[in-house]
Amino acid sequence: MGINQKFLIVKDNESKEIQYFDYDKVNGYNLYSKGNTHFEDAIDVNRIIIIKPTFIEKIATKKMNQKFQKFLNMVSVVCDAEDDENGGLYQIVLDEANKLRMELINKYKKYISQEKFELMLKKIEILEEEIKLRKSFNKIDVEEKSVKKGR
Repeated sequence: MGINQKFLIVKDNESKEIQYFDYDKVNGYNLYSKGNTHFEDAIDVNRIIIIKPTFIEKIATKKMNQKFQKFLNMVSVVCDAEDDENGGLYQIVLDEANKLRMELINKYKKYISQEKFELMLKKIEILEEEIKLRKSFNKIDVEEKSVKKGR
């Protein structure tokens, strides 16, 4: 096994030199590779640590918005479905809303601005209330149909 050395290449107009940099102690945003892309004559990178705060906020916001967009697509599919037995689907979407909220709090809160954080929480809360409302209406409709089928 080789020596584990850590270096940072600093791009400077005056001097281009390699400096020693212990990045295990750096607080930054970690990005990990997917691990399934390898090229010949290229360096394999397992982890990238972003240190610049403005870039961290942009990356975290982009990742958060992608996850929210997937959740929004899930909500729209469940709401557009006309099936009477959507109770299970509604519960899955509510679980996903809770998962997204916890991920937002635990993973992205320290990287994004407070305003964006609160806005995203509000969006999740509004969609969650809409799903709960549709779930309750669906339950009432199912009960009314079962009553009508009786004597």
